[in-house]
Amino acid sequence: MSSAIRPYNSDDLGQVLRLWESATDAWPGTDTAMRLLLDSSAVALVAEDEGRVVACALGGVAGGVGWIYRIDTANGDDGHELLDALTTALAHGGARLIAAVSTDGDALTERGFRPTGTAMFDREVADVGRPLALNAVGARVIPPGLWDDLRGMDEAKEIIERRVILPLAEPELAARHAVEQPKAIVLFGPPGTGKTTFAKGIASRLGWPFAEIQPSEIGAEGAERQAKLLADTFDRLLDLPEAVIFVDEVEDIASIRHEERRVSPNITNEFLKQIPRMREAPHHLLVCATNSVGMLDPAFLRPGRFDYVLPVGPPNDEARASIWARYVDEITDEPVEVGVLVKASPLFTPADIEWAARKAAQRAFEREHFAGHGSRATTEDFLAAIAETRATLTPELVEAFIADTTRFSRA
Repeated sequence: MSSAIRPYNSDDLGQVLRLWESATDAWPGTDTAMRLLLDSSAVALVAEDEGRVVACALGGVAGGVGWIYRIDTANGDDGHELLDALTTALAHGGARLIAAVSTDGDALTERGFRPTGTAMFDREVADVGRPLALNAVGARVIPPGLWDDLRGMDEAKEIIERRVILPLAEPELAARHAVEQPKAIVLFGPPGTGKTTFAKGIASRLGWPFAEIQPSEIGAEGAERQAKLLADTFDRLLDLPEAVIFVDEVEDIASIRHEERRVSPNITNEFLKQIPRMREAPHHLLVCATNSVGMLDPAFLRPGRFDYVLPVGPPNDEARASIWARYVDEITDEPVEVGVLVKASPLFTPADIEWAARKAAQRAFEREHFAGHGSRATTEDFLAAIAETRATLTPELVEAFIADTTRFSRA
């Protein structure tokens, strides 16, 4: 579903009723749904596409249980994003368990629900009904759908989906096949290749809160406080029922121990002590990211601590074409030669492509503003923006990444 998801308002009533009239009988009747829709305590969301309501989700919270009453979509859409959005909204309303009565079991089990009886499904969720508790530890809920929006990096995405997300999203199936749930992973690759976005995408896909530990903030403390600050941070995050804990530029606190290190060796020792605690937590995942995997302490990378060491590399031609196409579709309705843009940006990362695309949009905006007329961004605008963008990658960085992948990758 690519349409915009927003709260229901009374102006949507007519379109929602038409959706219900054309719906299958997978959900309970519309009479009850209508009464609930008019109840101020209900949670109702719609998906809108070009001013037309194409889907509606209705639920409510009672006694700590979030009930999904209906999910209705037009055009045969599976409604996964709307289901995830409703689940998040119910969790914010205080639900610790999400339940649904439906005959559409496939759609629900695909999103982590488990059958509990005839046409009954439920799913536990993180305690995001207390946003103040999340804010207190620097955690937040990533909006649903981010994982599905990650395009152009299909190889890395597929590996992470298969190795990391699926065993966590389907714990009973993983246990049936004696597959251990991953507890800690490392993502490595050049700057700008999307490691942080992948970490947030994992949290979005799982529906777990996302929390980031900032090595720069820890490193700014005195040597005697660094290790204690790190330990206290993990104490607070492990109190959450579920969480994806992200450490970017982890080499700042876990590099090879020598005298020129930015932080005290004590902090690396403390970090190594915290990883077993992460591995014992039932619903926590540690994701570390680095641009320089070769700088990490060998003791840090060994299999007993990290389940996978996964490369997130530069996008190839096909990936760059997909990323360019996404921004072109968003920015302009003019015909744009995506293949020409791909050829002109051989060393661009996804972040570089986004920067250049925004720059092309700005050029078209300024042209129309000052001239009083003009088209939206054209191929020439995108090429001009590419020429003004300094690529993050160099041939040397790409070559080093390939060598690191051969030496360190563990998937």
